[in-house]
Amino acid sequence: MSTGTLGPDRARVTPAWRPAGGGVRGLLAGQWVAVRSLRTTWWVLGGASAAMVLLGLLFTSTAESGGPGGRGGPPGLDLADPVALSLGGHNLAALVVGVLGVLLVTGEYTSGAVRVTFAAVPQRWPVLLARAVVLAAVGLATTALAALAAFLVGQASLGDAGVSLTDDGAARAVLGAGLYVTGIGLLGSALGWLLRSTGGAIGTLFGIVFLLPVLGNLLPSSWGPDVVRWLPGQAGSSIVQRVTGPDEFAPWTGLAVLCGYLVVLFAAAVVTVRRRDA
Repeated sequence: MSTGTLGPDRARVTPAWRPAGGGVRGLLAGQWVAVRSLRTTWWVLGGASAAMVLLGLLFTSTAESGGPGGRGGPPGLDLADPVALSLGGHNLAALVVGVLGVLLVTGEYTSGAVRVTFAAVPQRWPVLLARAVVLAAVGLATTALAALAAFLVGQASLGDAGVSLTDDGAARAVLGAGLYVTGIGLLGSALGWLLRSTGGAIGTLFGIVFLLPVLGNLLPSSWGPDVVRWLPGQAGSSIVQRVTGPDEFAPWTGLAVLCGYLVVLFAAAVVTVRRRDA
């Protein structure tokens, strides 16, 4: 539906979802203000970045001594891969940013601010899209830089055993860490729009991304790995690995699977938000 303003020569048609005088740029600017004005945004992104760098340093500096980066390292960490060691904190960062994605949505429902937003943008779906764009831009810029810092610090810690950013697959893994963490943040945002409950959305996010892959290991080996690799977290994390295993997607294919989940969930969120009262 659109509203028309008749001039002396022609009718000017303005889509109803555009804020008055703002258009797409105004909508994005409004969502940017909403995201940046929350202290939680910067505390969470700062904490996720620090965790990625510090864990990478921990894993690389203790790899040869049997510490957390050696035999005591987290499950699934490739101890023979210096890039994987330095980026070993990406899973924790993904969980933290995923929670941020939830809070940026459910916080508005809790405060009632979402009613004002939807009153200004009656179609509602542009709000979801603009919020996702802003979150993706801020999240990727922050986490990609954090991944680069973790890589550089980690390789410096490894000394002669370290690798260069120009080595095969290293640059893609570093960028992939930022893409994966940002993707999980968007997954949290989509769940926030769908469920409108902070606890429910965070619990669902944790279950889908981190718990189901663990439970999937209990499935029969004849078909269990084929199921596990299709899970969003498992598929998306392929982009962070230099070399993927036989039961895993290729790096860019795995990221495409995660993006497919995001498209489906945001489409469902749009339908749900338009049908429910704010």
